[in-house]
Amino acid sequence: MTQEQKGYLQKFWTDIEKAGDELRNQPMPQLKEEDFFLFKETGNRLIYEGEYFGRRKYLTVFAILSEFGKKQADVEVLAKVMDEICTEKFWALPAHVNFEALDEKTIDLFAAETAQSLMEIVEILGDRLPENTVDRVVKEVTDRVILPFVTSTVPYSWWEQDRCNWAAVCAGSVGMAAIYLSHWYEKMQQPEDDRLPEGWKQSIIDRVCDALQCYLDGMEEDGACTEGLGYFAYGMSFYTGFAQLLYEETQGKVNLMKRPKCDKIALFQQKCYFGGGVSVSFSDGSSKEEFLPGLTAYLKACYPQVITPDYTLARSFDSDSCYRLLSNERNILWLMQYDTNQVEQEEHNQWTYDLLPSAQWMICKDPDGNGYAAKGGNNDENHNHNDIGHFLCVFEGEMLLADLGAGEYTRDYFAYGILCNRSLGHSVPIINGMEQCAGRSYAADVFEWNEKDKELTISFAQAYPEDCIQKITRKIITDEKSDQLTLCVTDAFERAKKTETVIENLVTMYEPVIEGNKIIIAGSRGYLEIEVSGIQDEISVVVMQHSDHNGKEQTVYLIQWQVWLDEQGGQCTMSIKFYKK
Repeated sequence: MTQEQKGYLQKFWTDIEKAGDELRNQPMPQLKEEDFFLFKETGNRLIYEGEYFGRRKYLTVFAILSEFGKKQADVEVLAKVMDEICTEKFWALPAHVNFEALDEKTIDLFAAETAQSLMEIVEILGDRLPENTVDRVVKEVTDRVILPFVTSTVPYSWWEQDRCNWAAVCAGSVGMAAIYLSHWYEKMQQPEDDRLPEGWKQSIIDRVCDALQCYLDGMEEDGACTEGLGYFAYGMSFYTGFAQLLYEETQGKVNLMKRPKCDKIALFQQKCYFGGGVSVSFSDGSSKEEFLPGLTAYLKACYPQVITPDYTLARSFDSDSCYRLLSNERNILWLMQYDTNQVEQEEHNQWTYDLLPSAQWMICKDPDGNGYAAKGGNNDENHNHNDIGHFLCVFEGEMLLADLGAGEYTRDYFAYGILCNRSLGHSVPIINGMEQCAGRSYAADVFEWNEKDKELTISFAQAYPEDCIQKITRKIITDEKSDQLTLCVTDAFERAKKTETVIENLVTMYEPVIEGNKIIIAGSRGYLEIEVSGIQDEISVVVMQHSDHNGKEQTVYLIQWQVWLDEQGGQCTMSIKFYKK
């Protein structure tokens, strides 16, 4: 094990021990019915979820302390926590239930995760837990998750055949819970619950494997997860969790990690990090995404070409606001189990151009890890943002031209009325005062990379309302010969009959300075200058507020100017140069 891994594990364990000391003598947060119904009444999710995940923190902390620390006092606290969770009316979150027909046995992400967590604890610590606690867990998991799933027709819910993280998390959790439940029956030599149909275990495994194939189908052929890097880690944690358990259960006969595309998916994470730990934040991603060391170690054991990000970017215990047992426990277990004795760090001694042609992403980095990312795609992707043709720029560990990533999830989040997921919150033009539209047909019709000239071409007029613009072509060129990072972004517009105005729109989290046709955006370690041609009037700055994924208000600056158009159209060039302070 490397020094970085040892240091990470030591701090990770210390943080969990500290959390245990803090929580041991504190009452668990209580779930309030009025907070549950807040989502229906106001759209607010954070209040109830804060209480809910506070309770899951107790479960994860004392489960890990009991497994690896082996103190009986922690097991006793854990048993009380498990009893408490078994009394919860809903394991599902209010955002995921049907308020018109409230079903306490709804299987959503977190009901499935809860079942998986409880049964995994029984699998590992059953002999040390009170018999009545184990019996209660078996009953609740069977009643709430196993029976509703196995007795349903396919699909149990939309997620069983969907192509997103839900398929991996829900199905993977149900599958693991089912295998653990079967182990409990075998160990206790008790007759199975007579409500379970004959062949229930294999039936669940077969359905889970089918659902996990749907999840893989949702990944692009190049391995990209268009939901965002955080959702890659989320979905793959439960995919790999079930895959490893099934591999052991079948004595190596079934290996889901050998399914087509898995090798490419495993390499997606390492492409998404710029220097300074900034990550590509397209869709509902984050510019400061932390990686899961346990998951990464497992993927590297399966695919040696996986490169581990710098351990300064490893997810700490409290960084997971949902306090998931599986990913946190695997950060310890898999790091120890799949120790490779070395961690390959990606060497930035030359320019890298990671083209993901199926997703239509380009990620370009200079030898110092600075650069840009741009995307095409369509406006009906998983966790979609209306962002065709959008690009971001990173320099000296700061995203100077921004992608806002995920905002605060509310009832109306996916209605495209929120800055971060409407096209106004992205560096794309506004045509006739109109933004891009949502839907699969609103897409880039050209996404081409010229390796020789280091030129990316995106054509995306089709992303806008019909007939408002004939053609938009964005070209982004990098200059490898320059002593400093230099980009040239050229937008060419071909008018339609109804084209009246074209407004360029750049997004940043840093207050810009405007000097004529020059834009200066300065971070703490570096700055960029953009010299603009093709302007009809002055450059202006619109100040807006954005609520990030944790509900924190942030100031966003939209830099806008009108493009000069003649009868045929117009062209705007942005010459971007980056400087260290």
